[in-house]
Amino acid sequence: MIELVEVAPFKALAVRTGMTPDKSGTRVAWSKLMEHVPLDDVRLTAEPSAFVFIPQQQWDQEVDTLWVGLEVQEFGIVPEGVEMLEVSGGLSASARVYGNEASMWRVYEAMFSWLEQTPDYELDKQDGVLGMETVPLEPHNALTIPYAEIETFNFTMLYPVRKKQVR
Repeated sequence: MIELVEVAPFKALAVRTGMTPDKSGTRVAWSKLMEHVPLDDVRLTAEPSAFVFIPQQQWDQEVDTLWVGLEVQEFGIVPEGVEMLEVSGGLSASARVYGNEASMWRVYEAMFSWLEQTPDYELDKQDGVLGMETVPLEPHNALTIPYAEIETFNFTMLYPVRKKQVR
């Protein structure tokens, strides 16, 4: 279920949001991003995916800052309210989520359990390291559906890891 994958470095244009009790923050950020970087924007890569970016040092406390973004070939002119993110890439723990909400939470549990138990790797929580969840835009973009109405969660977790430091 959990596998190690190499992620290529890339650039993204993104809108910052916070965690909201009704989980609407990412949907509001997606809507704002679409106003400034529509899906026909020439800067986007050939197969665009939406990303939810998570600063990994937040996993130790509470996740409260996220970005919703799209991969771009170049930043170009960046509109107000949109931020440029440089994803460094590298080795990431990856898990696929496909199913109902309970299934999604089981995958999160499996991911963090694996990270606690693996003898070789740890979450890379250095400043500026972003974990991400890729959200396919087809057949349905979950970022356009209110959270409470999502029947099937469909995304891939990619959380950068590094070799455990010998203590």
